Amino acid sequence: MKRRYTRSQRQQLKKFRTLGVLIFAAVMAIGAFIGLLFFVRPKKSTMEKRTLAKFPSFTITSFLDGSYFEDVSLWYSDTYPMRDKLVSADQSLKKLYGIQLGTQVVGGNAKGDEIPEVDKSAVTATPDDAGKATTESTTEVTTEDPEIGLPASLTSKNKQDATTESGSVQTVDPPDSKAMDKAFQKQLQDNLYVKDGSAYSLYYFVQDSATEYIDAINNAAAQLSGQTNVYDILVPNNSGVLLSDDELDKLGGSDQKQAIEYYYGMMNGVKTVDIFDTLKAHKDEYIFFRTDHHWTADGAYYAYEDFCKTKGITAIPRDKRKTDTFKGFLGSFYSTLQNSDMKNNPDTIYAYEPIGTNDMTYWNEDGSEQKWNVIMDVNGWDKGTMYSTFVGGDTPMAVIENPNVTDGSSCVVMKESYGNAFIPFLVDHYSKIYIIDYRYSQVNILDFVKSKKVNDFICINNISLIGDKDVAATISSLLH
Repeated sequence: MKRRYTRSQRQQLKKFRTLGVLIFAAVMAIGAFIGLLFFVRPKKSTMEKRTLAKFPSFTITSFLDGSYFEDVSLWYSDTYPMRDKLVSADQSLKKLYGIQLGTQVVGGNAKGDEIPEVDKSAVTATPDDAGKATTESTTEVTTEDPEIGLPASLTSKNKQDATTESGSVQTVDPPDSKAMDKAFQKQLQDNLYVKDGSAYSLYYFVQDSATEYIDAINNAAAQLSGQTNVYDILVPNNSGVLLSDDELDKLGGSDQKQAIEYYYGMMNGVKTVDIFDTLKAHKDEYIFFRTDHHWTADGAYYAYEDFCKTKGITAIPRDKRKTDTFKGFLGSFYSTLQNSDMKNNPDTIYAYEPIGTNDMTYWNEDGSEQKWNVIMDVNGWDKGTMYSTFVGGDTPMAVIENPNVTDGSSCVVMKESYGNAFIPFLVDHYSKIYIIDYRYSQVNILDFVKSKKVNDFICINNISLIGDKDVAATISSLLH
C-alpha cells in the first residue's frame, strides 16, 4: 500500500529536496570557480614528484584533430588547485575500506622477457657515419659558450654564433616529459612489494629496450675510442639486493644479477662496473631508503669504490668528508602508497660533502643559471623533496669545478636521479665534471662529450628505468 503524506509532511520533504539541490549546486559552483583560478593552479606535484601538465599551445593541426582540447582537459584536471591535498585525502579514505595487512603487492601483473645467453657475435661496435646525430628532433647546430664551456643554447640565446676550438654540439628538443614521468611510474612505482613499512620495486627484463640501450653505449664507446673512456654503471633495484631468494621467487619478476650480466656481456669497448655483488654484501646496511625508490649515499659510496677500482684510483673514505644529516624524508614510495608505517618511521638522509669544493652551477630548462651546492642544506624543506640535497636534483645540465684538482682532468656524467647521490664522490678526482640528465637534455650527449674531449664518460642508470622503451629510445637518440 502506497504511503500517504500529510500536507505538512509533503512541504517538509520538498524543503529537504530543495535544500539538497541547492547544496549540490553550491558545491559544484564552488568547485567550478576554484577550477578557474589560474593564479593558484600548481605547476609541480610535491607528492608525485613531477611537473604537472602545461597549458597547451594552440595550433590549427591540434585544433582540427581534437588533441588540443584533450590537452586542455588534461591540464585542467592535472593542475586543479589543492590537487595534492585532494589526492592525499582520497588515498586516506581508501584506507578505511578494510584492514591493511603488513605485506601487500601493488601492481605486479607485469611479465619480463626471458634473459638470453650472451652472444658476442651479435655485439656491434661500428660507429655511425661521421658520428652525426640521427634523431628527427635535432633542430640546429650550435657551438659552446667560450666562457662557461657549455652549449650556447643553455647559456645565452644570443650566442649562437660563438666559436671555440672544441667543435660544435647539436641541440635537440628535450625529451617528452610526459613520457619520462610515465616511464618512472611504470618501472618503479607500479610494481611494488610492501613489507614492514618498506617498499620494494620489482624488476622485469625487456629485450628490445636492453638491445637499444646496449647498442647506444657500444656506439658511444666506438666513436670515443682513443679519446674518452666509457664507463657504464647499472644500479639494481632494492628488491634484488635486499629481499631473499625465496621472496623473489614467490613475487616473480626477472633476475637482476642475470640481467646486468647480460647487459655487460653484450657491451664492447666499455669499462663496466658491476656493483650488484658489492651491494648484496652490504645488504644489512642502510644502502636503500625504505620510503623512496633511490639508494642512499652509503649505497652510492660502495658503487663509487667499485668505480675507483675499475678506473685504477684510490677511493676517499667517507670519514674524511663532512657528513650532513637530514631527518624526516618521505620519498616516492610514501607518495604513492601513503603508508602509515612509513609516515611514522621516515627515512634519514646522510650526505657526504666533497673535500675540494661544495660549489656548483646548474642550468634550468629555460636556460637560466643557478649557483648551488653539491650537497645542499635541505633542513626545513618539504619532506618529499629532500633527496634534492644531491647536486641540485634533476636539471638538464650542471658543472662542478674543483680548484684543488689542477691536472685538467674532466668527465661527463650521463644520469637520471640515481646518479645524484653518486656524483659528489667524484668531485675530488676531476678538475671539472659535466652532469647531463638525459631526461631533460637539450644537447646531443655524444656530440657534447666529443667537443669537450673529456677523460671519462660515465653512464649511471637504474636497471628498471632503462628497461622502458621510451627511456631506452631517448638515450639511444642522444648517443647517436
